[in-house]
Amino acid sequence: MNVKDYLKYSAKIEKDDKFFIINIDGKGWEGALSQGRDLEEAHMMARAVIYDYIEGLVEFKKRIPEPQVVDDGSRYIIDVGYDTALKIMLRNTMYDLMVKPAELARRIGVSRQQLNNILSFRKSTNLNSLALCFDALGKPLAISV
Repeated sequence: MNVKDYLKYSAKIEKDDKFFIINIDGKGWEGALSQGRDLEEAHMMARAVIYDYIEGLVEFKKRIPEPQVVDDGSRYIIDVGYDTALKIMLRNTMYDLMVKPAELARRIGVSRQQLNNILSFRKSTNLNSLALCFDALGKPLAISV
């Protein structure tokens, strides 16, 4: 798994009668839709719809699909940042290894609430906390240039 595979998403933004409709591209992202009253609000809502969709997948214990970026000049490219990309990778690793949040919290010696804060897509997390989680799953985080 590579962090760059989860860093950028693309969305089609189309104008209808009243709103700009946002549709995230890619297999597994069907239904990841939102809208904005103007183009600026639509761009702002694009990241929010990604977070909302991911949170829904996590709640229903589903794997988060990799984005399929369409960069043909007609799409809006959304960069979710390294923090979010790493959290997506961490959630998918937990899913693949069938490790529940309570078990990961036990392994790293934190409360369930502390782990929820680490895993939250709406809060920043320091790299050391994320690396500790990956280590506890037997998948050490490696960074290269």
